[in-house]
Amino acid sequence: MPRPDQQGPVVFELVEGDGPEMVGADGAGSPGDADPDGAPGPRMPRLPRLSRRTWLVVVATVAVVVLAVTAVDLVRDHRRADLMRTSPVGVASLAGPPERLWTLRFDVAAPRADEGFVDQQLVTMDGLLVMPPATVQSYTQDVFTGSVRVGFRDVVAVDPGSGEVAWRVPVDENPVCGPSGYDASMSVDALVCLHGPEDARSVLTIAPDGTTRSRAADLATGQQVFPGPDGMLVRVDRVARAGDTAAEVTCNDLGTCTPSFLKEGRDVRVVAEDAATGAERWTSTVEFTPVETVTCQQVVGEDGATAVDVDQVTVRPGAESVTVEGCGVAGTLSAQGVRLDRAAVATADGADAGLMSPAWVNELGRGMFGFETDSMETVVVDAEGEAVRTVDGWVRAGMWSPDAPDDLWFVTDPSDGMGFDAVREDGSVAWKDRNSQGILLVGRDVVVADGGDRVVGLDRETGEQVWVWEGDDMTEMARYRTVTDGDTVAMVHLPQDGRTGGKVVALDLRTGEEQWVTPVAGSIAAVDGSLVAISKAGLTGLG
Repeated sequence: MPRPDQQGPVVFELVEGDGPEMVGADGAGSPGDADPDGAPGPRMPRLPRLSRRTWLVVVATVAVVVLAVTAVDLVRDHRRADLMRTSPVGVASLAGPPERLWTLRFDVAAPRADEGFVDQQLVTMDGLLVMPPATVQSYTQDVFTGSVRVGFRDVVAVDPGSGEVAWRVPVDENPVCGPSGYDASMSVDALVCLHGPEDARSVLTIAPDGTTRSRAADLATGQQVFPGPDGMLVRVDRVARAGDTAAEVTCNDLGTCTPSFLKEGRDVRVVAEDAATGAERWTSTVEFTPVETVTCQQVVGEDGATAVDVDQVTVRPGAESVTVEGCGVAGTLSAQGVRLDRAAVATADGADAGLMSPAWVNELGRGMFGFETDSMETVVVDAEGEAVRTVDGWVRAGMWSPDAPDDLWFVTDPSDGMGFDAVREDGSVAWKDRNSQGILLVGRDVVVADGGDRVVGLDRETGEQVWVWEGDDMTEMARYRTVTDGDTVAMVHLPQDGRTGGKVVALDLRTGEEQWVTPVAGSIAAVDGSLVAISKAGLTGLG
């Protein structure tokens, strides 16, 4: 015999008649259920009574479904947070205004009365925020107050979550470290520093865990060395062709130089070597081309006379490229030694197109490089040094949310400084915007654009405006930095006069609704999913 609470099969019995009877409040038909004319009302079929065990099963099933949905949401949020940690614009969560978690003062802080802001280059290494030693360029201030080296004296790596110093590497005089970028936008596996007296420079290679290798730079006469990408040291020197002699150029107080045009000059030999071991990786030559002497670097001698340094050479390392510049020489090479700018010059029809300085090359990602020309075009070159296409305007990169598709390029119109085009990979234009001053963020579904006194959200597929935010209380402020967690976009607004008192404003990416506003003393960087504020006094962790 079954137990009293055991649920048996449910059986519905169909009975012929005019229709089902109405069930009253007491479960049976009642006079109140009849028609106004007194005819019996229709009756609904009686539902089977469920046992307590069945109700428990139903409740348990609903609970399991709710827990499963919650678990899926948690997994999705966790995966999204992990994805955001991989990007210099990604933050694990912006659900609420960040609070101060930790502070770390600089070795040398700015005088309290000074106005200005820290403009030091940064780099990330294995989730750590790494700051090279302070330089006179790392602190922007009024020219009348002199120069202050605001920052750390050593190379310092900071855990962005806790604020603890993971490691500190001392350096000698005149340190130059690289590659690095602003807003912690560059991640490297090795940081290369040159330091020491000019006649006895040393090469210091720093790994992500803070371990180092050091060796002498061994400079030959006329050689210069610079940090390079991918753990490289870049060695450059001028080499003479047969019969070449170094030209002498002098300039007067009016800036006129004699001769005014250099038809001949010396090439630059570029040697990339492993910074730690000194083993050569590749060698290339950047040829001299005729140049107006007024465009070359001028120096003032001990006698007060101004001359042109015809042998001057500088090297700027990027994450994936090396740019070489000097009087009559300009070239960009990939980290593998492939000459990239030659294809850009040939595609732009050589000097007639007025190719701008190679310092204007943009690393577009996916092995692509954009070279801007004076004719307001960008020549896109691949990692093999082949020109892919030419697009009207200048291609912008670096503001992509890591969850956003990468099937579009965003090309600004430099002629009037307004608007941009969303361009497909085949060069065709998907849509245009002519009302914005620039792009703040390319999100998964929305492109956030700077409209001057407002911020607009544009549909990424069509370019149609989906929301607008009016920044009424952001007058006399400029937008310096944008980060996102995939659902929210947060923008840093700093006063244009250089004073403290900035704000971070967070908007819902889908609707543009303001989520929160919080004060900030300086710029911010996103490192390993965490926010770090950089002010004149030091670093502050936000979370």
